[in-house]
Amino acid sequence: MRMHRRQFLAMAGLSALAGIPAAARAGGLTHIAAIAPAGGTVIDPTLLVAGSAESAAGRWSTVLAPALAQGLGSPSPLATHLTSGLDGVTGANQFDTQTVPDGATALLVPGAALVASLAGDPRAHYDFGRWVPLLFSLVSPIVVGRADLHRTLRDLVRDRPIRVAVSSDHGIELATVMAMAIFGFRPIPVTGFATPQEALTALRDGKVDVAQISDPMPPQALDALLAPLEQAGATPLFTLTDNVRATVHGKPVPSFAERFNQERGRPPAGLLYDAWKIVAAAASLDIGLMLPMLTPPEQVAGWRHAVGLASSQGALDTLKNDAGRALVSGPDCGRYLHDMTGEITAVLMLRRWLAVHMAEWRLG
Repeated sequence: MRMHRRQFLAMAGLSALAGIPAAARAGGLTHIAAIAPAGGTVIDPTLLVAGSAESAAGRWSTVLAPALAQGLGSPSPLATHLTSGLDGVTGANQFDTQTVPDGATALLVPGAALVASLAGDPRAHYDFGRWVPLLFSLVSPIVVGRADLHRTLRDLVRDRPIRVAVSSDHGIELATVMAMAIFGFRPIPVTGFATPQEALTALRDGKVDVAQISDPMPPQALDALLAPLEQAGATPLFTLTDNVRATVHGKPVPSFAERFNQERGRPPAGLLYDAWKIVAAAASLDIGLMLPMLTPPEQVAGWRHAVGLASSQGALDTLKNDAGRALVSGPDCGRYLHDMTGEITAVLMLRRWLAVHMAEWRLG
């Protein structure tokens, strides 16, 4: 006898219910916590670090591992597992494919891993939009360079190439490449800069025209970093976001939207700008602390309590605004994750734009 699909699903559902305790069935299966082992205590909490010890995630792990221990009831700093690379792609892949959502393992991931996923990096096999955010450290990357952002009538009919220092085609500097295109330039990504210091040296020496400073730092350190660049004619052009209001020599650096409005007399708009916004939001994530999708609510609450306790007791004070960071925790992270995930139309526009231009970039 042939079994219809609906009958099959009904029988499968009854089989599953047979394995669930009666008390759970009586209460209704509205939450995964009703059928998954869960409790207020996180057993053997672990930090999976998306990056090497020298990466942003690696440096953060040395602060967060002891800071979260008390709130999670751990007698010693949390166990940490480092992965390879600086952009976090390897660790993000491992987290999404191998981590059981039992609340025991949280991921420390940099914004570079999110940018790689949005851009369609073939190495990225994860969907960060499904993760449960616990803590975000947000920054406002600064775009520095030699570029006349004011467009004249003559600029409308002539080619304006500009060289942008990037770590890779899908690197965290992608937002700067796109920003230059929105301003009317023809961006030429110059790859191979493994560290921001290498990119800034190339900018100082005239090998590139624009570079991105993603590392957060206090105003005094930023002034010192920019001094030799300013002597070489490179100045701060804008910040990618206004998460943290950056100042140089006591004067605020305008955000991209503010600078565009100054130069064009109107706010930026259009499909490419919509795509740029999600990349810029992802690039402005210094580090994120995440749990897997379907983590039981009790374990989510336990981690959030630990984050709140660490923050209230001053364990994270050195990482706050005076160091160029803004910390956001708990449910407040939701809107920022939405900005980083974006609408599907914006992601498709980003992929289409990259497909058109990447071939010409590789040809030089």
